[in-house]
Amino acid sequence: MRPVTQEDIARELGVTRITVSKALRDHPDISVAMKARVLKAAEEMGYSPNEIARQLTSRTTQTLGVVVPDLENSFFSHVVDSIIDTATDRDYQVLLAVSREKEDIERKNILNLAGKRVDGLLVCLTQQTRDRQVFHQVKKMGIPLVFYDRSLPETEFSRVVFDDAAGVNLAVDQIAGAGYSRIAHFAGYSTTAVGKERLEGFRAALQRNQLPFREEWIFEGGFEVEDGYAAFQKIRSLGPLPQVIIAVNDRVALGAYRAIREAGLRIPEDIGIVGFGFSETAELFSPTLSVITQDPRNMGIMAALLLIDEVRSEGPVAHQHIRLKESFIWNQSVQSNSLS
Repeated sequence: MRPVTQEDIARELGVTRITVSKALRDHPDISVAMKARVLKAAEEMGYSPNEIARQLTSRTTQTLGVVVPDLENSFFSHVVDSIIDTATDRDYQVLLAVSREKEDIERKNILNLAGKRVDGLLVCLTQQTRDRQVFHQVKKMGIPLVFYDRSLPETEFSRVVFDDAAGVNLAVDQIAGAGYSRIAHFAGYSTTAVGKERLEGFRAALQRNQLPFREEWIFEGGFEVEDGYAAFQKIRSLGPLPQVIIAVNDRVALGAYRAIREAGLRIPEDIGIVGFGFSETAELFSPTLSVITQDPRNMGIMAALLLIDEVRSEGPVAHQHIRLKESFIWNQSVQSNSLS
């Protein structure tokens, strides 16, 4: 059977196709009674709107493209979940692409989504991303793009990130206030905005608290469990351990937990651990992870709203840099008072 058209509905009701079209679009020119008649006939006849035709007419697809580096990481799962909810509430669909922390896949994802005529893009960069060419292409195409979490600050796009420098300052202030002075940092890649800001914030926080900075206690690496595991093995080989390790995220902290236990050491009695993360995940650690807290759901909401505002803007867009606040929760992986 061929699909029911607006012409079929018009013929059934004895009205013009334009009347049917306006009624289906809730146009003010059409009376409430006529709208009700058209909607009833459309439902009874099994009418389904032609989305392709509608998109060609409106030049929009009511679709947002979302690029995420990894969905195994629960942080990103929560961000994406909130993006989808926020977009759906505002009548947008979401096309999701996962880059698997690989820059070449990320580039293909972005171009594929652009080819599907998404109205805008939300992108969290991979750990590997260095090349800006694909973002220059997106700019030339006129597609609004908002970075979330990991970004390229030098590019002309809006971004929603956490205020990591302030977050690590807050944590170090409290840790130093509890009597700790020997603090290490398991960092991410300083070539990423996230890794760079957390490392620079850590250096500044030590200096402000007049604590010693030891270059050999800074371990640059990735953002995964195995990176935290390898970093602890390296730091253990150097001699006396620090009192506290601040990890670039909770996955790196988890790797450190495993390595510490394999070494026969105890958390927090022998060494303390702090990680950037969010409170729900921190509660899954044993002992619970002391955490510089981030709210992934709020990030997803803010990023989606910002992109939708840019998509709907009829004039030049003033790009925004939104920094979300963080807090510090002690939990159990760092003792509240230093023993040495």
